[in-house]
Amino acid sequence: MAFLRQIPVNGSALLREIDDFDKFLATKPRGERKQFLPFFARHPQLCAYLGFFNSAVRSATHIATEFSLWGDFTCDLVAGSIRDKAFVCVEFEDAKQDSLFRPRAGRRNSHWGTRAEHGISQVIDWLFRINGESGSDQLQRDFGARHLRLMGLVIVGRSDDLSEYDRVRLEWRSQNTIVGGANIWILTYDDLLEWLKGRVEMIRRSDEISD
Repeated sequence: MAFLRQIPVNGSALLREIDDFDKFLATKPRGERKQFLPFFARHPQLCAYLGFFNSAVRSATHIATEFSLWGDFTCDLVAGSIRDKAFVCVEFEDAKQDSLFRPRAGRRNSHWGTRAEHGISQVIDWLFRINGESGSDQLQRDFGARHLRLMGLVIVGRSDDLSEYDRVRLEWRSQNTIVGGANIWILTYDDLLEWLKGRVEMIRRSDEISD
């Protein structure tokens, strides 16, 4: 079983890993297990930084990949802060053309993709299982707290495969999916890269000040 481990903050390493992610996406990866999961497992600074999707995280310091929830489910990634008692549960799905939406014969509007629905269901199961341990010694042992502030993050598909209307549907669902008080965000891999790039300048400025 994987355990939460502390990741020392390293701004320079994070910048390198974001650049690696940009180059990785340029190769047009599609596979969840063969490509995306191994990539993120090799980039701990990037994984830790995803903890900031949870607004309750002040310092994203802890991660675990392939994190077993007491033998019932396995999170692809948990990222967050033991000190803040707040975490993000991340599901990495694949990035095929129909991962997010798939066309319906004779209809203008597409169906939600099987992989997107699978990812959302996975995260809901994780939140359910963790909530079931609320107040327990087991939660204290594995997460450092008896009560947690959680959110879910599903990363699936590529932005180029979305129509304008499906993009609106994706953003609306992402903004309005709340289960057990926890938000579940849905992003494409390109959305994630843009989110990261939007923070790069702030990280660089921080490094300049420290120098």
